[in-house]
Amino acid sequence: MRVPVDWVSGSNRVRGRRGWIGLTAAVAAMLIWSPFGSVHALQQHTLAPGQGAGSQAPEGGTHLPAQPSPSSLGPQAGASEAHAPAPAQDVHKAAEPQKGAPGAAAPSLEAGKSAEHAAPAGGGHGEAKGEHGPLLPEVSPIPGVTFVETMIKIMEYELDGRFLGWRPNDMILGKMTDNVNNYQLGVLEAIRFTTFRLKDSLTRMGDADSYDPDLEQALNLFMNRATLFWFPSAETAYGEAVQHLKRFVTKLKAGQRSFYPRVDNFRLLMTTYKDLLGNVNRSLIMSPVSWFKVDDSFYYAKGMAHVYYELLRVVRVMYESQLKSTLNALELVDEIIHELYRVEQMDPWIILDSDLDGIFANHRANLNAPLSEVTHILSTLSSF
Repeated sequence: MRVPVDWVSGSNRVRGRRGWIGLTAAVAAMLIWSPFGSVHALQQHTLAPGQGAGSQAPEGGTHLPAQPSPSSLGPQAGASEAHAPAPAQDVHKAAEPQKGAPGAAAPSLEAGKSAEHAAPAGGGHGEAKGEHGPLLPEVSPIPGVTFVETMIKIMEYELDGRFLGWRPNDMILGKMTDNVNNYQLGVLEAIRFTTFRLKDSLTRMGDADSYDPDLEQALNLFMNRATLFWFPSAETAYGEAVQHLKRFVTKLKAGQRSFYPRVDNFRLLMTTYKDLLGNVNRSLIMSPVSWFKVDDSFYYAKGMAHVYYELLRVVRVMYESQLKSTLNALELVDEIIHELYRVEQMDPWIILDSDLDGIFANHRANLNAPLSEVTHILSTLSSF
């Protein structure tokens, strides 16, 4: 039996139309999806002021805005909370976390899942959630001003900006918010050692130069025990330390003191941060650890990394010419900032400590991975 020619040609035409329709639909889908897919693509690691958006901070953390004065960031912590990124210079806060509750929030006040957030210098977070990774801040033309103001904003948030303020010395409520407590302890440790380096080398012409008295007082006050309830309380001591830092900033602006962004000072700062992170990495990988202590190590590390993230973005801008010419290490510093940005983005609902080959997460190991890379790069930079 012969098949009518018209029927065959008609069938071919139908199949041809369907083929074109399918191809057109596939191309359209790719064009529509591409802008969304690019959000998750790996970004170029070379940063520039104003490029991309910053990260979020866990409960109690602080974020610095892309402007002359930086701000503090908040840690991620316990209970679940709603969070949303805010524009630069907006202060973000999240519900306070509790042990056993879902994980912590991320840098720009990632309280959404379980943490409080902090604001950027000048009252806002310089890190709004964005598509292209960390945002570099604008730095004052007076060396050291933005660096010290960033330290001030971070500590002010922990003392006054966070709900219930300083937690480690709370005798009742503090016992139920250990995630925030440990985050704040991590922040404090990083601020202590940064203040020491600021006093000892960053603001001195050489070994024969004198220490600034306000930095000496600030360091002594930061060394007070974090759990002191009175005589003096931790809040009182750290608040006075912040006032001394503010007086030092005033002297910098008036030309009465100097900040020396020299290569040797850069190396010393990198060495200090490397040594601190080495201790943190050890606490993240040591085994076994009680399931009731796993979150303590996690949030302590996040608090310390948060300070590094905020300050090293300032250092990256402040030392840009030296990093390009003298050290040829700009890309290494950018890599550090991107790894710390990954840490800022970690926002688990609950901290798990499963076997590395198990079906559940091991959040200590997940956090240790980027921090180990940061430690390795810091070791390289400190030996330049």
